[in-house]
Amino acid sequence: MRARTGFIAVAVLATVAALVVSCTPVATEPVERKMLLLGIDGLEWDVMGPMMESGRLPNFSRLIDEGAWGELRSLEFLESPMIWTSIATGKVPEKHGITGFTTKVGSRREGAILTANFREARTLWDILGENGRTVGVVMWLVTWPAEPVNGYLVSDYIKFDWKQAGREQEATTYPPELASEIMGMVVRADDVADERVAGFLTGDVPPGPPFDARVKALRNCISVDETSRAIGLRMARSRPTDLTAVYMSGIDGVCHHFWVDAFPGTGAPVSDRETELFGEVIERYYDDADRVLGEFLELADENTTVIVTSDHGHSGPKPRGDSYAIGIAMHDPTGFIVLWGKDIVGGRELDDPSVLDIAPTILTLYGLPVAEDMDGRVLTESLDAGFLSAHEVAAVATYEAVSPDGSDDGSEEPIESPVDDEIKERLRSLGYIE
Repeated sequence: MRARTGFIAVAVLATVAALVVSCTPVATEPVERKMLLLGIDGLEWDVMGPMMESGRLPNFSRLIDEGAWGELRSLEFLESPMIWTSIATGKVPEKHGITGFTTKVGSRREGAILTANFREARTLWDILGENGRTVGVVMWLVTWPAEPVNGYLVSDYIKFDWKQAGREQEATTYPPELASEIMGMVVRADDVADERVAGFLTGDVPPGPPFDARVKALRNCISVDETSRAIGLRMARSRPTDLTAVYMSGIDGVCHHFWVDAFPGTGAPVSDRETELFGEVIERYYDDADRVLGEFLELADENTTVIVTSDHGHSGPKPRGDSYAIGIAMHDPTGFIVLWGKDIVGGRELDDPSVLDIAPTILTLYGLPVAEDMDGRVLTESLDAGFLSAHEVAAVATYEAVSPDGSDDGSEEPIESPVDDEIKERLRSLGYIE
């Protein structure tokens, strides 16, 4: 079953809560704050740590020095859609319903793409919106078709080329008219100039078929993150909200495509020329992510809390017989998280944080109860003692809404889109599906 998401008036929420909540919520003092939740897919400490020791990544270094951080424990199965949905809901995939990129056909994940209607749990932006906070969501995984929120939502499908598929953008934003406002900010791979690509290489962009596919892969990573960055910053400046959640996928992409170039001998051999040309792509992409983080930090004031998190780390291809397994096999179960800003303790290393802990912690930071059917804990060690004294960690049975007859409004039928083929092509290029 799936609970309806979206903005519901507080009065309606109170009625529904009376039907489903088994205990009275503990009253908490409302907390006024702005929050940036920046999701960076595949960000990991084993790459970041040495770079910071050498003086790079100044913005990440600042957050770690002044905030609370730790290596982040992910889920048992390391498919990004299920993890990012767990981050947004505080629940394991068995509860929220997003179990991968696609449904299975036999033992293979080659079926229909899992879309937002499969989600069976309320997200942070639903819960906050229903409790009077405004929210802005940019390109978070599994947010198409876009659903109503108390603010705006730009779905992850905004980046795909609908016109090439012969259709206009459909349900890619809420409100719907937002799509026309931001379409000029969507960057296509072909829009990425050679000079921009060369900034990640050791040398100029190489001509010729031997390198075309690899350069195209890098252009795709750059184009998607440029889209997230441009829309995220534009919306944060022009339509500030209590919560701004922005997702960026590029680090994950470059780790899949260029890991062996950066770490020779960890996978199928590449030529010396490829190692020379692409060997610094990953670290330079981390440098670029640090630059983007700095742009978002310029928007933070004394009332802002920032959380930067990944979903998993990377450890390279895995030996499999005479070859190497790629795709999900390259994911490592340890990611990274840092909390910084208002009401966050400085210089604190977190105690075994999990992707499931992020939603409960955010609710607490807004003075809202944590649902007992969430699977994580509040990262209290990251929170200032004065804040915890004034704002008790409270509990509520659930935020899910079920009709009195036990039914819900969800559907588990796949919603096809004209860009499904483009999506699957990208998933194959990363080794996620065959």
